[in-house]
Amino acid sequence: MIAATAGDKAARETINPGHPHSASGAQKASILQDLVISGISVGGATCVTNPLDVIKTRLQLNDKKATPGAPRPGLVKTGINIVRHEGVVSLWSGLPPAVARGFLYGGMRLGLYEPCKGLLLAAGQLAAPPSPTAGSTSAPGARPSTSATAGVGLKVAAGLASGALAAGLTSPTELVKTRLQARDNTCTGSLEVIRAVVKRDGVLGLWRGAVPSMVRAALLTASQVATYDTVKRELVRVGGGSDSVWTHVAASGVTGLVTTTVTNPVDVVKTHMFVSGSGARKGIMQTTLAILYNDGIPGFFKGWTASYARLGPQTIFIFLISEGLRKALGLEGL
Repeated sequence: MIAATAGDKAARETINPGHPHSASGAQKASILQDLVISGISVGGATCVTNPLDVIKTRLQLNDKKATPGAPRPGLVKTGINIVRHEGVVSLWSGLPPAVARGFLYGGMRLGLYEPCKGLLLAAGQLAAPPSPTAGSTSAPGARPSTSATAGVGLKVAAGLASGALAAGLTSPTELVKTRLQARDNTCTGSLEVIRAVVKRDGVLGLWRGAVPSMVRAALLTASQVATYDTVKRELVRVGGGSDSVWTHVAASGVTGLVTTTVTNPVDVVKTHMFVSGSGARKGIMQTTLAILYNDGIPGFFKGWTASYARLGPQTIFIFLISEGLRKALGLEGL
């Protein structure tokens, strides 16, 4: 999503010598720096977009069968109802675990993307026979170039791996955040939610819904990485090499559209599993069938507008914060 390999940046500079970072002399960020910068960026963006996340959760949990004949509330109406009945502060429900998850999950997802990509690239090089012309024009220490198709495939595979791993490790923070954001939540804080879950379902109950969460994170990371990089490259090419803030905004908007559509169905399943207890819908299949029975196919796209309204600005904020931190620290841009 954010991080790019040295090989990628070398390729960009070869294609576009005018790239702003091609001759800036800035240092390449270490894995630790990538983890921290990415974590701060995602955590900061989460603070801004949390209200939309709360609205999205409420929309996804709205059961059509429970209120037959009633019109389905939209994004704006749901937000107004929350403020009217619960107060403005309720739009920031679950913020502490959301920020914690943003820092840990966001940092790991982006920080682990680079090592995953390197491992996959190394594995591919070991499996493939050496090319007699490979590396003949590469700069010392640069990674061998790959075709555009192979590059996208590599990014998707690395995104799937890093996203799934990060989500699996940090799944409890997502569960706590979602339960605090739910309408019928009776707990007042993160620790209370954790105690209630452990008492009822055991420690492993904190990882309830981890599988759909990992699937969503894998799809999110893979689609973000491939889409953002492709769209940004095209915009820079069409714009005559201009890599401006508006380029980032436009690329982020398109990326948010793709990632929201790809991840929303599994996000709905994940939300239902996080909120329900062990005695209710116990697995992915039961949860999926229940949503299908209650709401049909459209049920898997509940909260799509809120999701896109959140993912679009969040992606923009993540990139702006990350670019600012990197510039302040004298590190290479994205």
